Amino acid sequence: MNRINKLFENKTDHILSVYFTAGYPSLNDTVAIAKYLDHAGADLIEIGIPFSDPVADGPTIQESNQVALENGMTMKLLFEQLAGLRSEVTIPVILMGYINPVLQFGMKAFCKKCQDVGVDGVIFPDLPIEVYQKEYQSLFEQYGLHNTL
Repeated sequence: MNRINKLFENKTDHILSVYFTAGYPSLNDTVAIAKYLDHAGADLIEIGIPFSDPVADGPTIQESNQVALENGMTMKLLFEQLAGLRSEVTIPVILMGYINPVLQFGMKAFCKKCQDVGVDGVIFPDLPIEVYQKEYQSLFEQYGLHNTL
């Protein structure tokens, strides 16, 4: 069973979900921050995938995206960093970002990497639900990923 399902079966309110941008403030901080949040009592972690044009986000997230990209964060590097995540982090992990970098990486490759490293779900605010349902829902389900719309 997906860790997100388990969380909501065991806890129905006062769920603390914390967002941070991968590769910020320093390139190699991603897993350390996730580990800290897990041990500090967060219930769910949302890791932002840096993007060069995060126009739907506010200035704080825009700045963290820019710094992370300048630090050298890429999708490939993010998955390399997350490879050992599940030996250190037990709570659900969601990747959140814009769909364009995922499409450039390849949707099937992205879903497979998520499964390989233990990502439980994704949030793509700019992926229309109709497109998700028609083109990607079965792929997400195949790899055990929740799509939080």
